[in-house]
Order: sequence, then structure tokens, then C-alpha cells
Amino acid sequence: MNYLLKNVIHTILFSLVTTLSINAQSENSSIYESQRLNHELLEKIGFDDSQISVTISLLRLNVTTANYLSKKGVFPNKEILDNKFKTSFLELFSEKNYTKFKTIQDKLKL
Repeated sequence: MNYLLKNVIHTILFSLVTTLSINAQSENSSIYESQRLNHELLEKIGFDDSQISVTISLLRLNVTTANYLSKKGVFPNKEILDNKFKTSFLELFSEKNYTKFKTIQDKLKL
């Protein structure tokens, strides 16, 4: 009886670890795919690697801020976050680059 119970527990644990591993690989693949697509979209509008890196950092900062506010029980105001992003973006880039960015903003995956 103990031997059978031990085998069942080992089988369940093995299945659980395998499932978690597959899910983690799938999630990492999905993140990589999103990053690749974002990079391609930003390249399409003429951004170089440096501009892409900075733009993605600004977007992540915006998402991090929204998440932080949510965890504190404050509903993040999209307009305020968008204005903060725009101000930061325009400190580093031109209005023309911002206009180009806006054409693909809704297609980006964060």
C-alpha cells in the first residue's frame, strides 16, 4: 500500500512539475514574441535600436507606475499616465517621432 501511494504521489508531482515547466516555457516564448513584434513595429516607423530601447523603457515605466498605483488601491488615471509618458518622450525625442509613435501605440504589446 505504501509503495503504491508513493508512486501515485511521485507521478502527480512529476506531472505538476512538467506542467509548470511547459507553462513557463510558453510564457517566456510569448514574452519574447511580444518583444520581437514591438521591436519590429518601432523599426517600421524609423526608430533605431537606441530609440527603441528608450521608448520601451518609458512604456514599461508607465506600466510599472500603473501597477504600483493599482496595488495601492488607486485607480490609475490613463490621461495622467499618457501625459506623463508624452512629456518624458518629448524630453528625449521630437514631436515628429511622437506623432509616428502614436500611429503604432495601440498595436504594441506590453
